[in-house]
Amino acid sequence: MTPTIDKESLVTEFLDGVFVCTKDGEILYSNPAFGRSLGYSQEKLAEKNLAKDLVERALEWKALVSLLEQGSLIRDYEIKFKRADGSTLHGSLSAFNLKDSAGTLIGISGILRDITTRKGVENDLREKAYRADILNKIAKLASTDTDMRRRALVGMCSELLKLVNFEQISVGLVDDSGRQVEVLAPDPDSQGTEKSLGKVPFEGSIVEKLKFSGNAMIADKDGGRKPYGELSLMDTSRIASLLCVPLVSRGRTLGSLNISHSKPGEYGWETADMLQMVGDQLAALVDNMTLVSSLQSKLKLQDSLVMTGVEIQKAINTEQIYAAIASNLSEVVPYTELSFYIIDWTHRMVRPVFAAGSWSEEVMASPGTLEEGVVGAVTRTGKAELLDDVDADPRSMDVPGVPQEHNPMLAIPLTGSEGVIGVLEIYRPRGQLFAVSDLEAGKLFAQQASVAVENAIVVSKLQEAKKEIEMLNDLMFHDINNYNFACLNYIEMIAKSKDVPAAHKVYLEKSLQLIRQTVGLIENVKKLTKIGVMSASDFIPVNLSQVLRKVVSGLENSFPGRSISVKLTVPDECFVRANSLVEELFVNILSNSVKYDPHDEVEVEIECERMVEDGRPFWKVCISDRGYGVPDDKKHLLFQKYVRLKPDEKTSGTGLGLSICRALVDKCGGRIWVDDREPGKSELGAKFCMTLPEAKEKHH
Repeated sequence: MTPTIDKESLVTEFLDGVFVCTKDGEILYSNPAFGRSLGYSQEKLAEKNLAKDLVERALEWKALVSLLEQGSLIRDYEIKFKRADGSTLHGSLSAFNLKDSAGTLIGISGILRDITTRKGVENDLREKAYRADILNKIAKLASTDTDMRRRALVGMCSELLKLVNFEQISVGLVDDSGRQVEVLAPDPDSQGTEKSLGKVPFEGSIVEKLKFSGNAMIADKDGGRKPYGELSLMDTSRIASLLCVPLVSRGRTLGSLNISHSKPGEYGWETADMLQMVGDQLAALVDNMTLVSSLQSKLKLQDSLVMTGVEIQKAINTEQIYAAIASNLSEVVPYTELSFYIIDWTHRMVRPVFAAGSWSEEVMASPGTLEEGVVGAVTRTGKAELLDDVDADPRSMDVPGVPQEHNPMLAIPLTGSEGVIGVLEIYRPRGQLFAVSDLEAGKLFAQQASVAVENAIVVSKLQEAKKEIEMLNDLMFHDINNYNFACLNYIEMIAKSKDVPAAHKVYLEKSLQLIRQTVGLIENVKKLTKIGVMSASDFIPVNLSQVLRKVVSGLENSFPGRSISVKLTVPDECFVRANSLVEELFVNILSNSVKYDPHDEVEVEIECERMVEDGRPFWKVCISDRGYGVPDDKKHLLFQKYVRLKPDEKTSGTGLGLSICRALVDKCGGRIWVDDREPGKSELGAKFCMTLPEAKEKHH
């Protein structure tokens, strides 16, 4: 048996609204769900006209009726209804025609589903997607620009206006000094660029407030009356609502992003959260900009230091040193005034030695004491001073003729091996503060100045010492030797006298020997002194072949009674860079070969050959003898002053001969050493070798 279905009860239980109405909107029937969805009771709903009272837009109802009259099937037709409480219901409507027996449309039946929640979610997602798209565009602007002073802020403004209402926008950035905030805003006179409105102290700024609060700041009314430094640079008459968010990157507060509106109560925390997202992108841009700027500054600093070092090496006097440092320092640490001071510790005075700028003459004419001025304080403590207003400092010393301008000042000590030797002082115009990076760069230039000045002082002392040595040398070489020769003559005359007892003549001979040794010592010292003051211009092309042949030919005359055989292997021409003293070099070595050869017949071999060492051409000369030789543990001592490896009363010498050879070879740019004549057998004789640079041109 087929069960009976109560259709009326079934419709009543539907969760979706069901209604029947005329095409004009008069409601003929509705189920309880239809009334509940619109917020009306069944009685109240019966008094309403669907087309006139409940549909939000009359045109939507007319369009629906038109479609039905054309025979269209209406499914999921989105339409808005007005609820009893004034809110809007988003509905999905499926509608059907009601026709009479003649087929004429007399009414409409429909099922309404409430999709308000779904539409809200869709709209929210759509809004979020729109915001995300805008934020992505802002992020791209932040990633493509390296300097927000060009166009990044303006580009962000145009996108940000799609999300937030504002009439003014600005960015406050903490400068390198950390004590000032620079305010940037779009430039109304130059489309697409920013301009700096100026700088304000960090203390009392919006950035300071945000740094310590850590959150956004909202002023919903009278925002223009807030006592923040940045507002002093803006037109605050148009500011009622103010919203500021911090720019934070890697835990550091770099600045603030500020927007304002003339309408009170314009901003809430939802807007603040959105603006903070933009602020985070901006903070990343500022951080990257700072990093790039820092790297560029370091490269510039390195180049300037290298350039300064090169110029200092070329400088002939201290004034040129100061000028080179001052010029290159200005490239990395801009300044308007610069002064160098040297400290006279003996008289406790601070003496200006170089000045650049408008007041250089006044500065140079005003020395001070260690007890006065900032320079005196820096000298006493050895610590740099960084002042934002030098004239406000109680230690400041007045310089006659220089007005008080309240400029920032940086004073850095020049430190030498024995303490502070001077002070570098630089100034900037009022308000342009020095940063820590300026101080560090200044210290590097001050270090260069310290080394250069101390070297200049040493050179000055050396020049004075050189003059004194020259005077003493003249005294020794001329006057003392005159006394020696006089004594020598007198003693020789006494020794030849027949009245002098034979026993006394022994002492006279010893005295003569000592005087002759003194004369020889003075001559050797004279040679060493002459070698020490030689310069490149003293060296000319010398033919070694001629020098060696000349020395060998005179060897037998220097040792009468000795049988000497010399085997000389040398080209006809072998030019080296040397001078007349090179002859002394070979005389010394050959004389030693004869002196320290115990054999009745002295045999010496001399070989000369061309060689290349470290890419440079040299002539190498080796002199081999058959004397006592030089043990391996003594070879390194051989060319030192006053060293005689085999003291012998019968063999005269002062121990300076080989040191003279070493000094001359070094001065020529060669080297000298000793080997065994037969490797590993030092007792069979020595082999003295030396190299001298080949001359590029022959001497004519």
